[in-house]
Amino acid sequence: MSDYIIQADHLTKKFTLDAGFFAKQDRFVYAVNDVSFGIERGKTYGLVGESGCGKTTTARMLVRMYKADGGAIWYTPFHNSSAEPRASQNILQFNKKQLRAYREKIKYVFQDPSRSLNPRLTIFNILTASYAYSSIWPGKKIAYEEAGHIMEEVGLDPRDLEKRPSEFSGGQRQRISIARALIMKPEVMFCDEVVSALDVSVQGQILNLLQDIREKRGISFLFIAHDLRVSCYFCDTIGVMYRGVLVEEAPASDLYKTAFHPYTKLLFAGSDNANLSSTGEVKTMLESLHGCPFAHRCPHATERCHSQIPDWKEIASGHRVRCIL
Repeated sequence: MSDYIIQADHLTKKFTLDAGFFAKQDRFVYAVNDVSFGIERGKTYGLVGESGCGKTTTARMLVRMYKADGGAIWYTPFHNSSAEPRASQNILQFNKKQLRAYREKIKYVFQDPSRSLNPRLTIFNILTASYAYSSIWPGKKIAYEEAGHIMEEVGLDPRDLEKRPSEFSGGQRQRISIARALIMKPEVMFCDEVVSALDVSVQGQILNLLQDIREKRGISFLFIAHDLRVSCYFCDTIGVMYRGVLVEEAPASDLYKTAFHPYTKLLFAGSDNANLSSTGEVKTMLESLHGCPFAHRCPHATERCHSQIPDWKEIASGHRVRCIL
């Protein structure tokens, strides 16, 4: 019996670098490099790192918006009639019918609700656009009642179902995006920078809403963010990514006290506006890795760090790190 509902197993992804007719051949962006982690049932896993580190690419591979170049993605659903999970399945081998059923259980909430909500549709039509073509569609009348209940659950008025997105604030639009995911009764929600574009006060409201949803519905979450402190508040486990590599993973409640990797310490220092001991910018991702991904910025890097990719080391229960030192 698996404790994980989704597991990423040595995922890799590179994109062809397109730069016109005269572009050089065989040039790639190495977006994700050998990433492995698991999302526990009813828990939240946070992927944290700077923009461009591969967080969103990893999440989109997990829903097969992008096709992985290597590795496996294991999904362990529940039986419909009991709490006993089925055997794990590799979603990279799913046919169209299996993938459609999988996507009914895995819902994605995007960063910018103003771009992900169709401005021409009413809120009801937005909430049910996918629901109407799913295997669990109950009919328009019942769906309208369900949509009203979902609107109340996310803190909005059921009478707003006939309005359009332009009539709502940014925080309210994000609540609508969350409602659109919830109406399908998902097992997992992927939240991709869902609070980064919101005011601080509204961020807290959305995080509290997601916390209530998790406790009420038992949904598992993948929470993608660049703010490590926000992630420590909401998540159970955090994986820190840099240049497409997970460099540290630890329980969120302990990470701020026990952060070991120099990059994780850098993220915490940045959120405190402290003086940073690391210098330099993120190295290009147009080159494959031959050493520690953070070596070019690390003040403690040795020659070995530049030539050898560190293995995982478990330094405490549930706390592992990729660092030669």
